Amino acid sequence: MLQRRTKRIALGFLTIIFLVGILLVASGRYLTSKRERQRIEEQRKELEPPAPVAVEITSEPLKRLRKFTADLRPWVRAGVPAEVAGRVLETFAEAGQKVKKGDRLLRLDEGRARIAMDLALARHAEASRLLVETERLKKSRVVSETAYEAALAQVRITRAQLDEARDTLEKHTITAPFSGIVNERLVDAGDAVGVNQPVASVVDLDKLRVYIHVTESDLGGFPNGTKLPLRLSSGMGGLLEPEVLFVSRSADPRTRLFRVEAILDNPGQKIPGGIQGSVEVEVEAFPAGPVVPSAAVRFTGNEATVLKESAEGPEFLKIKVGPEIDGRFPVLEGLSHGDKVFIQ
Repeated sequence: MLQRRTKRIALGFLTIIFLVGILLVASGRYLTSKRERQRIEEQRKELEPPAPVAVEITSEPLKRLRKFTADLRPWVRAGVPAEVAGRVLETFAEAGQKVKKGDRLLRLDEGRARIAMDLALARHAEASRLLVETERLKKSRVVSETAYEAALAQVRITRAQLDEARDTLEKHTITAPFSGIVNERLVDAGDAVGVNQPVASVVDLDKLRVYIHVTESDLGGFPNGTKLPLRLSSGMGGLLEPEVLFVSRSADPRTRLFRVEAILDNPGQKIPGGIQGSVEVEVEAFPAGPVVPSAAVRFTGNEATVLKESAEGPEFLKIKVGPEIDGRFPVLEGLSHGDKVFIQ
């Protein structure tokens, strides 16, 4: 009897466990199915396009700004050459030294040049003496007019030779072609130099040339005399205002860009040449008028269209717009202040 009761209890316990297992499995499947349905619903919502939003057309002025790279260069830069060959005897200037026009930079060995000048001076003196004697004899009718003309010609020849010899001697002392700063000295005492060999470079930094290269569509932002807002890449000098001096009349055949040249005063020569900066210029402006968000405009080729709100419902409308400026288009034709268009 007790054995039968024990079997029934065990069987009931197993039945309960089995039913609980079935309930747990069913609950798990239900929860899994629910999560899957939620995931599918979320994905479906993500794939659905957002409902269009109507925005009102406002009127405001727009201006198109562009930033350009600017190169700063010395107002004048010259590589000073030797006009005669020779050996360097002395140097008078170092890199970084200020010089005035005509100051000595270096001197070449002038021994032979001085001998040549002394010889030319002696020849000219002798020719001049003979001319005086010939003129005296001509007055006494001892020599002919032809002899006198020959003596006069010889004086002129020797004078030219003397001037040439003196000029050659002076070229042995190489001087600064203008006032500025010695940027580099390329030779030292004892070096041999040839004709037209550069021996030093001199720069004038009292003013700087500012070069900017722009496209044809941006030329309107650079009329002559305009002050440009220039900031150097190094931050030196704060906001500077070079003045537009010249705009090239033809584009570079390779880059198709136009060169703009501006002048910047450089008191104290604090700003070196060869550095860069940037200028931000208003290249195009539109007076107060209808403005449409760029997200509302659709382009097909060169045609722009918007979806406009109307009493009959949304309708597609062709419009004419200017260039995009900060996410907006100036409306040239087709829309008015207060109209509503849809953004999708």
